[in-house]
Amino acid sequence: MIDLVQEMISGRRMTIGMVHTLPLPGSYDDRFSMQEIVDRAVADAQVLERTGFDALVVENQNDGPLTDDAMDAQRIAALTYVCSRVMDSVSIPVGIDACGDQIAAIAIASIVGASFVRLSYMVDVRVSARGIVLPNGARAAMYRKRIGADDVKIFADIQVKHSFPLVREITLEDSARWAVSSRADALIVTGAQTGVSAQISDFVRVRTAVSIPVVAGSGVTVKNLADHYEACDGCIVGSALKKDGNLMNPVDEMKARDFMLAVSDWKKLSGETR
Repeated sequence: MIDLVQEMISGRRMTIGMVHTLPLPGSYDDRFSMQEIVDRAVADAQVLERTGFDALVVENQNDGPLTDDAMDAQRIAALTYVCSRVMDSVSIPVGIDACGDQIAAIAIASIVGASFVRLSYMVDVRVSARGIVLPNGARAAMYRKRIGADDVKIFADIQVKHSFPLVREITLEDSARWAVSSRADALIVTGAQTGVSAQISDFVRVRTAVSIPVVAGSGVTVKNLADHYEACDGCIVGSALKKDGNLMNPVDEMKARDFMLAVSDWKKLSGETR
């Protein structure tokens, strides 16, 4: 299994697709059977692998609204089962984003053998729809160490989307350095909302401030991917692969294939051989 972080450090741009689970049991929109949830997640994962994505992230974004920073036992168990089935269905690296629960993400990744986790609030005090959200990256990193899951890489969002800063004077560079000191292995920079890109200059600022890989976490499309791949070490692609950008919809294989063909074209033009 390839090490995404080391691949990006070596100069290879990595393309990571999103598998958005249908609402899990116990969530607000809970109306699907576990078989339906698993079948959708596995099908999406296999489309991403078949069309050439380097890795994927399983995320329960459709469980919203999120009420606090911890998932209940029912949803943790369901997400673990879904991730395990996805792991069995593909050979590319799999990441976990347990929305609202960083400790659960690391625990699930450790149990199922996932390669990395995406942690949204590793640093920065943010204001979101659920109130003031405190960072707990240090606690997450310590938990990873305590359970012996050092092989699980932490991809940390900084100044994450769907939230606003409580202290506006904190710069992207400050957040990036804090995340590194909290033991992040790679950083994710996003726009304000799902499907909205950050400024290209933001990626340049972060890459200048730290020595670990920087990944675009939102708003990457076929039309703008060249700008992103020139400025970043990798991209996470989600809503651009869905019909109407709706995260409840399955991954559209034609959109996924078109995206990866565009990535291949950019790599040829840029001289990247892998």
